[in-house]
Amino acid sequence: MGRHDSRYRHGFTLVELLVVIAIIAILIALLLPAVQAAREAARRAQCLNNFKQIGVSLHNYHSTVGTFPYGTIWCEPTNPEALCGKACECGGWSTFFGLGWSGLILPYLEQEQVYDQFDYSASPYQIYSGINTQVGAHRVAAYICPSDPQDELIHVGWDDDVPFSWWNTNAGGVADSQTAWRWIWQHPIQFGDGMMMNLLEKRVRDVFDGTSNTLFVGEVTGSDPGSSVTAIAGCGAFVWPNGPIVSTAFGINGFNSIPGAGKCTPNTATELGFSSYHPGGCHFLRVDGSVHFESENIDAVTLAALTTRADGEVTP
Repeated sequence: MGRHDSRYRHGFTLVELLVVIAIIAILIALLLPAVQAAREAARRAQCLNNFKQIGVSLHNYHSTVGTFPYGTIWCEPTNPEALCGKACECGGWSTFFGLGWSGLILPYLEQEQVYDQFDYSASPYQIYSGINTQVGAHRVAAYICPSDPQDELIHVGWDDDVPFSWWNTNAGGVADSQTAWRWIWQHPIQFGDGMMMNLLEKRVRDVFDGTSNTLFVGEVTGSDPGSSVTAIAGCGAFVWPNGPIVSTAFGINGFNSIPGAGKCTPNTATELGFSSYHPGGCHFLRVDGSVHFESENIDAVTLAALTTRADGEVTP
């Protein structure tokens, strides 16, 4: 039998190994964008589905109560646009805060166990005090867009020197085409041309421009993960218990948003607009329950026409 000569042993040379590694790296580089695009498509589909769930819940609320929910509840005895009334009893409070739209529809969003934890008696119903400060720490999956990295608890404030945090949301009610806040008095508007405002309930019959032509809820984003600041003014994150309401005046992915400008700088705008981490625009629920992806390049006149519920415009 012949002997095996080790001088003729077969194997990869260093050059061949480097070539193979280079080819694999090129293939990974070519495949990575496709994989990322597929993942974003899945996240975008999940986000769209979330808004459809919100639409069904809003209409179920309307069927039960006879109106859509308030956008938010902010009562002040001395404020002509925020007087105490059927929505709240101010009692000894100088300002009263109740559950907003995203809290009121929880039973219709299969989150009744969260809704039932709120104390609805007159004074403790103030959501910034008592047991109610803890309920907002629940994560409501339908309000979270999987493309937004800020999926976390956000510091809201203190109750008797005890800090509390609520979970963020990516869903904001459409309040007006110009502003959602009266900054002279520092409170959300009661009379706007949209669907969700302070202390004001709307019905399907109030939408004279057509339910398929009127925006209802849109995507919102806040700051970077870990910012832990609520978006009352300047920059921060939106939280769900108080029912965030937003105007379309700043367009989609505007200058004061991370998706729009790569940063969110405080005090550069009176309020935050609609935005998302989906490339090119964000989702909007319309009053008829349909969900559309609106381009960030949408004409301002068209966006305003879609915002108003009863101005009689012909939407382009």
